[in-house]
Amino acid sequence: MRARLDQAGFRHVKIVVSGGIDPARIQLFKARGAPVDSYGIGSAISAAPPIDFTADIKMVGGEPRAKRGRIPGITPNLRLARVDLAEYREMR
Repeated sequence: MRARLDQAGFRHVKIVVSGGIDPARIQLFKARGAPVDSYGIGSAISAAPPIDFTADIKMVGGEPRAKRGRIPGITPNLRLARVDLAEYREMR
C-alpha cells in the first residue's frame, strides 16, 4: 500500500492499521518492517468484553460510496427502522 500511495504522489497519506490489533500483532508488523504510521488498538486495552464490528462509509453527500470489496449505498435491513432525529430528541 505504501509503495502504491507513494507512486501516485500521496507520500503525505498515513497508514493506520486497526481491527483485532494487539501488542503481539504490532510486534509482528514491526518485525516485518511494515510501513505503518499508527495502530488502532481499542479492543486490546479495553476492560470491557469487546464487540468487534465494522462501520463502513456507504454514502457521502447523498452519493453512494464504498471502499473496494464493499457495496456502495444504503443496504436495506428489515430489522431496522429509520429514526427521525428531532422525534428522538423529543423522546429523551
